[in-house]
Amino acid sequence: MLRHLIFTYQFNLDRARTLVRDLSEEQMTRQPHGLVNHPAWLLGHLAATSNQLAKMLGLESTFPAAWGDTFKSGGTPSGNAADFASKEELLAELAAQHERVAELLATADPELFERQHPSEGARKRFPTLGDYAVFLITSHEGSHLGQITAWRRAMDLGSATGI
Repeated sequence: MLRHLIFTYQFNLDRARTLVRDLSEEQMTRQPHGLVNHPAWLLGHLAATSNQLAKMLGLESTFPAAWGDTFKSGGTPSGNAADFASKEELLAELAAQHERVAELLATADPELFERQHPSEGARKRFPTLGDYAVFLITSHEGSHLGQITAWRRAMDLGSATGI
C-alpha cells in the first residue's frame, strides 16, 4: 500500500510541475477574478505542509524559516511577486520536501503510522499519523493542485495537461 501512496505523491509533484511549467514569474502571483490562492502561494504551501508532515514523522525541519509566515494557512496571499521566491525555487523546495517524505515513508516502521495524532483537535478527523499522512499526500495536495487548474482557467490559459 505504501508503494501506491508514494506513487501518488510523485504523481502530484509531476502534476504541480506541469501546471506551472508555462507560467512566467509575473503570472505566478496574479489573482484573477478574486482568486487569492495563486500558484506561487500554493506551491509554497504544499512544500510547507510536506515539511510539517516530515516533522510529525520525526524528521527535522528543512523548510526555509524566512518563508514560514508567507505560506501559513488562513492568511490572504499577497499578489506581489516580490513577496515570493521564484517559480524555480518553489518547485525545488516542493521536490526536496517530497523526496524526504517519500524516503521516510518507504523505510519507516509501520508502527509509526499507527501512532496517535499529536494534536487533540486534529485527532477528531485524523486519529493517527497514518490517517493524517494519507490525507496530506492525497486529498490536500489534490485539492490545491485543483486550485491551480481553476486558476489557469480564470487566467484564460487553458489546460496544462491536455485533458
